[in-house]
Amino acid sequence: MSEDDDLYAEIPSIDERSRRALTVAEKWIGEDIQGVAIGVAADGGPELVVYALDSSSAGARAVPQECEGLPVRVETGDAFRAES
Repeated sequence: MSEDDDLYAEIPSIDERSRRALTVAEKWIGEDIQGVAIGVAADGGPELVVYALDSSSAGARAVPQECEGLPVRVETGDAFRAES
């Protein structure tokens, strides 16, 4: 086991339910929502993570608490940018 293995310890496997949740949530991406991903919930199970510029924006407030049976967590931060 290398020292980099711990970087992947929190990455959940993507099962069919997670794939469906991502498919639904990708439609939310727009001005207020920058991206979506599968993360790890406090209980160790999968959760849908929604990245928003501002948690008080209309788009972020419209995000449901659950999607395809997965809990949803909204994370706020800066806009995603491609690096050159």
